[in-house]
Amino acid sequence: MTQGREESLGKALHESESRLNLTEHTAGVGTWSVNTTSGQVQHSDEYGSILGLQAGESVHDLAGMVRRYKPELRKVIHERLEQCAQTGEAFDEELQVLVPGTGTKWVRTVGNAVRNGEGQILRIQGAVQDITVQKQAQQETMRLAMRLTTTLASIKEAFVTLDRQCCFTYLNQESERLLQKTTAELLGQEIWQDFNTVLAQRLRVQLGHALKTNRQVELEDFFPLIGKWLEVRAYPFTEGLAVYFRDVTERRRSQEHQMLLETSVARLNDIVAIAEAGSGPDDEPRMVFVNDAFEKKTGYNREEVLGKSPRMLLELDPAKLKLLEMAKGLQQTRQARTELKVFRKTGTPFWVELEVVSVQASADEVTHWVAVGRDITHRKGAEEMIRHLAFYDPLTDLPNRQLLLDRLQKALSQSARTGQHGALMFIDLDNFKILNDTLGHHVGDQLLQQVAQRLKKSVRKTDTVARLGGDEFVVMVDDLSTDPDAAASKSRALSEKVLTMLREPFRIAGHQHFATPSIGVTTFSGNQSDVSELLKQADLAMYQAKALGRNTLCYFAPDMLATVTANAAVGIALREGLREKQFVVHYQPQVNLQGLVTGVEALVRWNHPEKGLVMPAAFIPVAEDTGLILPLGMWVLETACEQLVAWADSAETANLSIAVNVSAYQFRHPNFVDMVMSAIKRTGIRPQGLKLELTESLLADRMEITIQKMGMLKDLGVTLALDDFGVGYSSLSCLKRLPLDQLKIDKDFVADVLTDPNDAAISRAIIALAQSLNLQVVAEGVETQEQRDFLANQGCDQFQGYLFAPALPLEALELLLRKPLADTTVTG
Repeated sequence: MTQGREESLGKALHESESRLNLTEHTAGVGTWSVNTTSGQVQHSDEYGSILGLQAGESVHDLAGMVRRYKPELRKVIHERLEQCAQTGEAFDEELQVLVPGTGTKWVRTVGNAVRNGEGQILRIQGAVQDITVQKQAQQETMRLAMRLTTTLASIKEAFVTLDRQCCFTYLNQESERLLQKTTAELLGQEIWQDFNTVLAQRLRVQLGHALKTNRQVELEDFFPLIGKWLEVRAYPFTEGLAVYFRDVTERRRSQEHQMLLETSVARLNDIVAIAEAGSGPDDEPRMVFVNDAFEKKTGYNREEVLGKSPRMLLELDPAKLKLLEMAKGLQQTRQARTELKVFRKTGTPFWVELEVVSVQASADEVTHWVAVGRDITHRKGAEEMIRHLAFYDPLTDLPNRQLLLDRLQKALSQSARTGQHGALMFIDLDNFKILNDTLGHHVGDQLLQQVAQRLKKSVRKTDTVARLGGDEFVVMVDDLSTDPDAAASKSRALSEKVLTMLREPFRIAGHQHFATPSIGVTTFSGNQSDVSELLKQADLAMYQAKALGRNTLCYFAPDMLATVTANAAVGIALREGLREKQFVVHYQPQVNLQGLVTGVEALVRWNHPEKGLVMPAAFIPVAEDTGLILPLGMWVLETACEQLVAWADSAETANLSIAVNVSAYQFRHPNFVDMVMSAIKRTGIRPQGLKLELTESLLADRMEITIQKMGMLKDLGVTLALDDFGVGYSSLSCLKRLPLDQLKIDKDFVADVLTDPNDAAISRAIIALAQSLNLQVVAEGVETQEQRDFLANQGCDQFQGYLFAPALPLEALELLLRKPLADTTVTG
């Protein structure tokens, strides 16, 4: 009887355990408990499955549990378990565990204490739940949100979102400009709140219809508050409406003007004239009838023209070709149409669209011609205006790109026939954007107009001066000479004349303004046929002029094209390198006066599969030109943060800092501060351990934005250093406003500090300046003990260079950190 009951209880217990295991597996939750007396751990099968335990493998003690978590998290979970065992404090943490063979996994770990009747803690128990999928979904959601925010901010049209009550929930920058109010003023307000009753009602009906039917709506209306016609397109989505605004005021005005013109032309009375055909082949037709519109338009009365030839109204030479074409058409179809310039009695011309139909007495005999003429002078003027707008820049009235290309193609064709050589100058104004940003676009427009006038005065009337757009101009000169050397000499003289004239000060709004140009020059002859290639050559030469320091001219050489092609190949390889994770970080130590390593500088290297280890100078400029510096720089930053995490557990490395170089392009990115913040938050590093080395080129313009961003980084706790100090744009007036921690003396000054009095003086001045501003000084490129001692005696705080160590791979660096550097203390 007893044995049967025991078997029944055993069976029930087994079934209960099976159901529990099934429940845990279904929920993705594994349970565990720790005996506080013996330290023994018991856990469910699902617990082992989540942690990747092999069949028959189990966790026996508390230390075994802790080892299952990532190294940097073990201290956290150990403290939670100890606290729970000692005080009974429950915990609930989301942490990462190491799963053999698959990497890491996110788990939620919860635990609480189990007490006896006297309140003593007998054991702690809890559960782990696999939340990897949820974590990945959260991260993907954050990435999507960031991309969406960036995309919306970059939309060139005015874009807003509304909730289902048609209240603003988002506005981009263009919508603020168009609606003439800030986001703060409009958020939460109904879209029609400031519009008149009629317009508000129309918007209410249309947008309500879009929400009700879940279909997009479009409308155009006049918005008196901003004085513009706007095209409104609303697209429903779950939370409300996405609305685009487009300013169509100019289009509406153009349509109105066109409608008025067409109406006016349609109501004009046509000219009608009938001429009697001549009896012989050489006889001219004679007018036998004209209507009132003829008299009104031409100024001739009937008596003056009847019996006369129509040629009295024409300049025969220009019209001769069109009359011959009309005669041919009349022979084929008995009617013809053309456009002719007709002269009034006063001698003034006007254009008519002329249609002539023959009147036949028989199949072979023409007796009369009926001519119907419509005054198209206005249309001809409009066509000329349209042609002018199509081929001329509206601001400067210079030929635009299209007309330049057309003229350049004709010049090449003519050069092929005559053997004459020509030249192309590509002109770009230096720092024009700064002028626009500081003084306004209206001042920039005035400068462009004056530049256009000077360029036209600098060249011959037969030459072409064109504006491509922005501050880019092109001068095309042809017929220089059939001798290539003479043509080159003339083009150089003309280019230098242009350069000299544009260097002269401009008078704008009562003030002098200097606007220097960078000019690229290339010559051409009939042997070349690709006009776009010629423009590309001049453009490359212009960029070379900018690289030489601006305010100069440069002639195209074939190696420029080779350089561009090579850089393009490097750009393609860079993308592949980023995708294939071919980059590594080396670290160069920075030491203090006592010779102790206080930090390192992270320096990126390209581990190219064919070329081996490639230094930054070979690919960083291309990365900046292509925009790849953003993902590359972010990878270096995140690698540095992860290394700080790895070093945090060791007493030898816990206090080391890592310096990361930040390019101007990278710093200017709107989300740079957010990306730094995200990297710090994700890795959990001590922010003071991250040092950002900024380039002096950041101080060239937009200082207020630079200072604001640096302040935000400083608020995060990040250390800020100004790299290569003394070679760029720094001035005392701006330097004292920057929230810096360090100045780095450029290695070019350090190299000759013992032999060049100027470099020595500059180094002393930089150190004195830093001390007066309470900034640390780091000297780069220290290669000899004598250089180190000289700088130390001047007050330099830290040193970096081959005297101590080159940039090292991580393994070599950590080996170096385990043994002291040679004595580098001050000797004098």
